[in-house]
Amino acid sequence: MFGQISKELLTTIKPLEKYQSFYILDEEIKGIENKVAEIAKSDELEYLALNGNNVYIKGVAIKILINRNDEKIKDVFKALINSKDSTIYNTEHLLGLGSLPAFFFEKLSFTNQLDKETKNNIKSDLVEIILNNQPVNISLLNEIHYQIPVNEKYYEKIRNIVIESKSPSLLIALAKYQNEKDIELIKSFKEESFSAIEEFPNDDFLPFLEKYINHYNEFPYMFAVSKFCSPKGAELVSKIVDLKITNLENSTCNKNYCLKAFNQIYMNDCKIFYPILERLWLSHKILSFDILDFYEENHTKEETVDFILSGLLLNGRAELISQNMYDIKKMLSQTPGGNLNFSETSKLVKLLNRLKTLSEEKYQITLNNVISNIDNLEIDDFIYELNDNSNLLKVKNSFIQKMKSNENAYGLLIIINGVKSLGDKKLFKDCFGIIKERRNEFQEKKVWEQSLQEFLRINKLKL
Repeated sequence: MFGQISKELLTTIKPLEKYQSFYILDEEIKGIENKVAEIAKSDELEYLALNGNNVYIKGVAIKILINRNDEKIKDVFKALINSKDSTIYNTEHLLGLGSLPAFFFEKLSFTNQLDKETKNNIKSDLVEIILNNQPVNISLLNEIHYQIPVNEKYYEKIRNIVIESKSPSLLIALAKYQNEKDIELIKSFKEESFSAIEEFPNDDFLPFLEKYINHYNEFPYMFAVSKFCSPKGAELVSKIVDLKITNLENSTCNKNYCLKAFNQIYMNDCKIFYPILERLWLSHKILSFDILDFYEENHTKEETVDFILSGLLLNGRAELISQNMYDIKKMLSQTPGGNLNFSETSKLVKLLNRLKTLSEEKYQITLNNVISNIDNLEIDDFIYELNDNSNLLKVKNSFIQKMKSNENAYGLLIIINGVKSLGDKKLFKDCFGIIKERRNEFQEKKVWEQSLQEFLRINKLKL
């Protein structure tokens, strides 16, 4: 390698020889990459990209050529188009694997050194290289299918490859052209067409999607349906929601079953779907704050109060959505430190405060039911976050009932710790009386007994 690159560059890249994967949090590596970018000439980078001692060195050279928008990118890509080298990405929890040719598209997607138009132009040039190389590397096209820009100059070639290869992945790339002559071709892929339809939400697909409505529990199907923001699309969504409710297991709309579907349906913020999803609050206690905002904008204050109250008075836990789990851009733009996206208690308190602002009377009516349905282990946090002791003490009997009905002994200690913060000595005494009555239950588990003894010590109490 010496003679092809300078001694300084050779010394700089030497530590990279021990690496076999890209670890995005490694500051040492970033420092080396920056130094290489500073001192390496184009010819040296080309040599390293083709002949580096490991795939990591090759990748670093490719990355720098891309960031520079160097004219050698295409020649290097052409030489590596059928490379068997694989790139490995390590994060704290994930391991990603891809081919070295696909690495070009990965870096083009994430570099902040080039504008979007420039990145797409380079990608289009690289796609043309793939398509003009014989035989065409179909596996590479499948690997980069989501990153193939729409460009008329190779539309027909992509279409012909889809027909010949029957590739569902490349069908997605073709669907992005939204050419009506491809509708029947897309339909011919049957259950494998949903991701392509997501890219081409033409109303001609709605009867087809209704035919396959039994796939309503599958992500690709629901992602496709969510794109049809029209009255006809709303009709299909309404049928899907009815199917969901009809086929509930144990009549329970749990997170894995209903919440994911709820998020999927309104992931594209289609307000035509909102009234359909409002029904789930009134039937199964599921609501997003986006949909509540929309409801309030389009209804009177009294109607909004009754809407919130009706859901809160249902039995069971309220499932509240502060942020659509599929709206990645919005989630990434959230300011750090807030816990609304993660804390069920915080979301419930937010809804109660919203109701209280609209009607203190209806807010007080719902507190009994809220306390009855809240998870026992969340009572302490709930009392603290709601910060409304005066109104909570008006429903003090709810805490006594919760103490009596609680399933396990440990939960009693969580509840009574919350009760203690209310500052009502008689209520605390009554709740402690229930602990005395259920004292033997604490002996079922060693940790429960230890927690009880710690509680007694801290509060200077005796059984």
